[in-house]
Amino acid sequence: MSELTKAARPYAQAVFDLAQEKGELDRWSDMLAFGAAVVSNPEMEAVLDDPSVSGERLAELFISVCSEQFDEQGNNLVKVLVENDRLALLPAIAERFEQLRHEQQGKLTARVVSAQALTDEQKTKLADRLAKRLSAEITIESEVDESLIGGAIVRAGDLVIDGSIRGKLANLATSMSR
Repeated sequence: MSELTKAARPYAQAVFDLAQEKGELDRWSDMLAFGAAVVSNPEMEAVLDDPSVSGERLAELFISVCSEQFDEQGNNLVKVLVENDRLALLPAIAERFEQLRHEQQGKLTARVVSAQALTDEQKTKLADRLAKRLSAEITIESEVDESLIGGAIVRAGDLVIDGSIRGKLANLATSMSR
């Protein structure tokens, strides 16, 4: 798990809890997606990286850009993120929020990185096995990484299964060096 993802988790959880309590999951989903898009804009990235822009000014700029999409609670989140120098986390917060939302609805996305492209039949079988193991509806997202040599790495929620040859070789090397 990347440092960015770890740092985003508590913010996403707090926002999710608030949104769920108020029955505003859709609203927060939209606000976070919009905010993530704004943060990812090259012009906004330049402002985020500019040390001459104060935190207060950055919050004002960001809130003015998002004024049509954000409510008062969304603006408060922006202020908290700016105060903690975490505004760049918005895309990761939005992603984790959506994961929490899908988990609550009994849906998970499994990311599969394999040495070769998966066939539709392999995706279906994998989704069925994961659905039984995780008691959730599974959607498969796959990508190819030939450096795995063979096999695959599966990530679904907090579950990680490394069945790649590269991973097995790394484990073998670690156990032999002890």
